[in-house]
Amino acid sequence: MLIGTLNEVTVAYGETVILDGLSVDIPAGACIAIVGANGAGKSTLLSLLAGEIAPTSGSMNWAGKAPSVTYFRQEQEEAGDADWERAETHIYRQRWQVPESVDYTVASGGERMKIRLSAALAENSGLVLLDEPTNHLDSEALEELIQIIQDGESTYLVASHDRHFIDKVADFVFEIEYGKLTVYKGNYTDYRKKKEKDREIQQKQYEQQQRKIAHVEEQIEALGDWSAKAHAESTKKDGTKEYFRMKAKKRDVQIRSKRKRLEAELEKERIEKPETEITVSFDVKGRRKKGKRVLELKEVRKDFDGRELFADVSFTVQAGERIAFVGPNGSGKSTLFRMMLGEEGHEGKLWKTEGMTIGYLNQTVLDLPDVTMAEYFHVTTFHERGMIRTNLTNLGFTQAHWNLPLSALSMGERVKVKLMQFILEGADVLLLDEPTNHLDLPSREELEKTLESFPGTLLFASHDRYFTERMAEGLLVFEKGTIRKVPLTYAEWKAREKVIQPEKSAEERLRLETELQAVLGQLSLLKPGDKKYADLDRDFQVLSKRLRELD
Repeated sequence: MLIGTLNEVTVAYGETVILDGLSVDIPAGACIAIVGANGAGKSTLLSLLAGEIAPTSGSMNWAGKAPSVTYFRQEQEEAGDADWERAETHIYRQRWQVPESVDYTVASGGERMKIRLSAALAENSGLVLLDEPTNHLDSEALEELIQIIQDGESTYLVASHDRHFIDKVADFVFEIEYGKLTVYKGNYTDYRKKKEKDREIQQKQYEQQQRKIAHVEEQIEALGDWSAKAHAESTKKDGTKEYFRMKAKKRDVQIRSKRKRLEAELEKERIEKPETEITVSFDVKGRRKKGKRVLELKEVRKDFDGRELFADVSFTVQAGERIAFVGPNGSGKSTLFRMMLGEEGHEGKLWKTEGMTIGYLNQTVLDLPDVTMAEYFHVTTFHERGMIRTNLTNLGFTQAHWNLPLSALSMGERVKVKLMQFILEGADVLLLDEPTNHLDLPSREELEKTLESFPGTLLFASHDRYFTERMAEGLLVFEKGTIRKVPLTYAEWKAREKVIQPEKSAEERLRLETELQAVLGQLSLLKPGDKKYADLDRDFQVLSKRLRELD
């Protein structure tokens, strides 16, 4: 069954075409991931489906009555713009363990995201549009959102750069590229495999067609040479003049015939060369040899606003290690980065090797001066300028960016400016705090490829599970008021965690049973026809299913 259909939909702003003749069916009850580079048109498609904008041409048709729509936007809303305290939001806030006492205006980024998602999901709309819903969510909150979508009966369209999230929830992937939309059945992994296979097939077919064109052009060129020779012979005054004239005419007919057949074939089925995928190229070069200590903590303790963040912290980081910070929001990951930079005080010993060049990327990338890119990367020699301009082009910047102030750049572009800075500094150690937050999928994948070849020391915190599983060889685990170094990959650590599930399952059971009793209590006060009865009954079904799954 379908919830709706787009028919030759185009959205343009002036001369700029964002979506170009999209035709696609939207299956009812499915979860559809919308992927593409920044600026490809993902948010435009969601705004179109939400009814906020109309197509420039084409039509959007619903199957039957138009569904109720919830549109969760990327941008933060002001606290007064939404009713965060609706009773229906409570069950979601409980699932994310956000106490009712937490006020939106003073909540952390992760808590605000959970409160906003709670309000959006509580609407129980037929069509739920989510634009980057996983930003700032820790791993536990992300898994809870995955479970909510998997249990839900709505149709979901989700624009996201989180590949683990898409792998878990998506039934289809809608890719927007160069204004066109391509449908892939399955999740992110299925989409990447199919896309790569399609590109390989198209490349082979393109090469075969190019060889055929070259062969026909060679034949035409040979016929042309013969024709020219025959025309030259036909001007002679001996008895062969008419013979060569007829020969030249025959060759000319053959040339026109071959060219006409080639043009007809190309008009019918011209195979275009596959577009080069949108990529950037980072060339970070670490200079320090592996095997030496670069960092050591002994009996470190840190308080923050009168609260102990962690204590009894002791570990050593060797040159060349790749370590991920793992822990919930607020556990002190960003604070530890600032301690390593000397920006935060602490108790205990924190030692760093002398002469170490550190490149630090913070979450907000707001530590850039308000100067133009030309001023920020000013150098004196022609050779240095050429190298910088080449690298910036590889990072996706154009001539227009060169004279823009850094404050006018998007967050993703600022991340790339910082990476360029690390390239020039030849950083030995990179401290990356949520490095993929503002990068689109192509940039995330290119960043991973580049960091894999970085010979320096890499310490990072990321909620991007794909990125963490690919980059980390060890972990710093923030839990139970301390930090411990674990010589495991993220996948190995998660597998080991499952061994300690009985205790967690018991806690989860108690929580679910408490919520179930609360829902039953509210249901007992209502009649089946009451407005809230259907929503509470749906919550009852979801909680009952979760309890059965624990069994």
